Amino acid sequence: MILLSFLRQLINYLQTSLIPNRSFLRLRLADVSLYFCGLSWISLWTTIIDSFFLQKNIPIVIWFILHFIFIAIAVLLYLLFMAYLTKGFVRLLLPRPWAYRQTFPYTIATNLWSFPLGMLLYQLGYQRSGIGLLVIGHFVYTLVPLWIARSSKPRSSRRA
Repeated sequence: MILLSFLRQLINYLQTSLIPNRSFLRLRLADVSLYFCGLSWISLWTTIIDSFFLQKNIPIVIWFILHFIFIAIAVLLYLLFMAYLTKGFVRLLLPRPWAYRQTFPYTIATNLWSFPLGMLLYQLGYQRSGIGLLVIGHFVYTLVPLWIARSSKPRSSRRA
């Protein structure tokens, strides 16, 4: 029962992160298990994509595990750097800054889709497009919801 509930939350997390809109901002409040699953999602798809293109001199299972761990560490470092950029954008665009504990899950959510697609383009031989998608995808997924939140005004309650 707990597993089913978690799977529903994970699917909702992935669906919400697909389109950068106002509800995307809620992902900054995601549970720790969800955004670490997001990190695993990025690492898994990057490893799967790389497994088709890179030469493997060791058994595939060992290669897959080692590559997954390496990619997870590399992606984590990339996301840490991007989280600091995101924190700066939040500070510039929104009236109240976010704590880092909210910025990091949001940063992971901004890269759930653009990172694996950027890696696919990179491995297909379109290095500039792949790196461009990594960076531009992050900025689009980061800035569009923040811009929407900034431009929308809070609704005032009307009394009859």
